[in-house]
Amino acid sequence: MRLLLILCCLLAPVAAIADSLLIAAGAGYKKPLTEVYAAFTQDSGIQVQAAFGNMRQVIAQTRDSDRVDLVVGEQGLLTETGLFTRFTPLGRGRLVLAYAHTRLSGYQTLADTEVERIALPDPKKAIYGRAATQFLERSGLMPQVREKLMTVATVPQVSAYLIAGTVDAGFINITDALGIQDKIAGFEELPSALYDPPIIALAYPTARPASEAATAFAEFLGTQKAKAIFAKYGL
Repeated sequence: MRLLLILCCLLAPVAAIADSLLIAAGAGYKKPLTEVYAAFTQDSGIQVQAAFGNMRQVIAQTRDSDRVDLVVGEQGLLTETGLFTRFTPLGRGRLVLAYAHTRLSGYQTLADTEVERIALPDPKKAIYGRAATQFLERSGLMPQVREKLMTVATVPQVSAYLIAGTVDAGFINITDALGIQDKIAGFEELPSALYDPPIIALAYPTARPASEAATAFAEFLGTQKAKAIFAKYGL
């Protein structure tokens, strides 16, 4: 009996590790993913360790650590890294222009003198910063608003400035916009012809074979419960 108890104690940490999953993801999808993780854990008993940041941070963490089981981010950007060989598309990202304290009559008014500060995620690190830059260039607004732009690291940081009212407008994804809509003056979805809509996908790191827990999570994303959460946040 004593030997059996010792063996159980030794095996318990192994079981705990087996029933956990580390998923790194872009910060702009923290709200829906947090809900999805909670629903998955409730259904499966598998705990999800969540890591959020800009995509450069996510990629660096995946490259430098052998502990990341799955990554959620923009498929094209992740493909370029060569760190992933398999993807499961989750949805198409949508860029919006959000207004802090006064809703403008349209994105063309960003050039007006009353608009003084416009926030966007860092185009070198965040997919929606890249999309916002494409939008400004293709719409012809960039020369008129360049001096008004304030670059921050992530979508949630743009949202924080919008809520605080320290900027007039900001570029974020529709997921974050829906999450803060009762704290800002409003938002408008921008024409997809003026930027390259990101394809958000679940990616499997090549250096880490898919575990049973990772496979179970991927299967959960196909359930109505997971799809309903993503739909609520515009995916």
